Amino acid sequence: MNRFLILLFPFLSTLSFAAEKPNVIVIMADDLGYADLSFLKQSPSDVETPSLDRLAKEGTYFSNAYATAPICSPSRCGMITGRYQQRWGNFWYGQGGLPNEETTLPQVLNEMGYYSQKIGKTHLNGGPAEHPLDHGFADSLGFMHHTWDYIRLSEKDLQAYKERAGGKGLGILNVGPLTRGKKEKISFEDGFTTAIFTEEALKTIREGVSKETPFYIQLEHNAVHMPTYVADPEYAKEAGYEQPEWDRDAEKWEFPFWDPQVMGWNEWHKKWGHLGAVDPLGRKRYLANLAALDDSVGEILDALEKTGQRENTIVVFLSDNGGTINTYSNNTPLRGYKYMFGEGGVRIPMILSWKGKLPENETRSALVSAMDIFPTVAELAGGTSPANLDGQSLVGLLNDPKSEGGHDFLCFTDGRKTWSIRRGDWKLIQSAGWVHTDYVLDENNLATSAPDTVYPEGLLLFNLKDDIGETKDLSSEFPEKVAEMKALYESWRGDMGQPRRGKKKAK
Repeated sequence: MNRFLILLFPFLSTLSFAAEKPNVIVIMADDLGYADLSFLKQSPSDVETPSLDRLAKEGTYFSNAYATAPICSPSRCGMITGRYQQRWGNFWYGQGGLPNEETTLPQVLNEMGYYSQKIGKTHLNGGPAEHPLDHGFADSLGFMHHTWDYIRLSEKDLQAYKERAGGKGLGILNVGPLTRGKKEKISFEDGFTTAIFTEEALKTIREGVSKETPFYIQLEHNAVHMPTYVADPEYAKEAGYEQPEWDRDAEKWEFPFWDPQVMGWNEWHKKWGHLGAVDPLGRKRYLANLAALDDSVGEILDALEKTGQRENTIVVFLSDNGGTINTYSNNTPLRGYKYMFGEGGVRIPMILSWKGKLPENETRSALVSAMDIFPTVAELAGGTSPANLDGQSLVGLLNDPKSEGGHDFLCFTDGRKTWSIRRGDWKLIQSAGWVHTDYVLDENNLATSAPDTVYPEGLLLFNLKDDIGETKDLSSEFPEKVAEMKALYESWRGDMGQPRRGKKKAK
């Protein structure tokens, strides 16, 4: 829905909060659909996210926010460094990693006396600074991969798979204990990642470190990333279906649990993780994990209120990239999904809230990026950012909607054949084309197969103000605009590096 000004806030300078540094919590969802927040006018009727609606009511929603890539590992590097990760060759999976030379947000906050904690997913393509403890975090709990199972989180679960598969054919199956720090493996016999990660954050909120030490929590959920076909059984019931309980000792494991004696992991992963087959319950399975994610946000906000810290805690919520069709997310009204450079791949939901200090129940339509979180948080905390950031502080834009805040333009590329640039209402994209399988939902929200969707290739120009769905190519009508934006992109690309493989830290 549209937001209207309900309170007038005086200009917020760093002097007003220098005496008491605010806590900061950045919550990152994984592959969240652009429309899958119920306060949005484009939200489908099957979505209910009361806690995220509450956060938006207590803060500012950015309707033109972007990730730096349509996939997670590069985009997460962009967020934590406040810089285009393409500068050091990190364009796609397995490229570039995170160099030691790059300064991160937790490192800056540490110098200001913060306790920094990383919870959940870390997937930055390797590189010298591969682990959260290399990024400036004092503690971490989570996993170091693109995904992890939601409920099979013990050593017993991992051993059950090894035994049933005869030790072979496990592929990239990510089942088993989570990791604290760099080495400590922790089994959760009856765990659920969304709940585990939330409880880890709640512990810090409730107990803190000391009265003099503010905290920075970077909570990166694996929700709602594949395998969304696995869910906590209670959330499955709420979403309108029954999921079998996990029984590692069963002679045959029921769907949604992979049985290595029925088919190989790669075949299974392609079928259920990449829409090789349409799952009638696919959308409901996604919604089950979305509900858990929303409850996590609600628990965090409640804990801040109960401990008297809500008005001294900045809360940021965003997705790492666009939603993916493979998990039945909804990116309405955008074109495309994760992996693509259409708006659906790179435009993301983003909310910033500091209750009582920053505007509430408002929307900003300026062009912003996940890179802006770094300089914004640093300024709000009373610190300074490195001079080489590509991100821009949003403080001025937050306090004055008529300010000229936001980016003049943003660029995206996979380092190969595909790139795009957004400037003002205009978007220019060089597309290699795209074809993916598709589905439709019936009146009962059950999915059935639909004809493949084909996206055009070539150099395309769109006016997003009039055509947010990128349906009408205007390149032939506005050749001067094409030339102008192409030149601007090429100038930007000349400042970036070349794609390179990530290098592991020497042991």
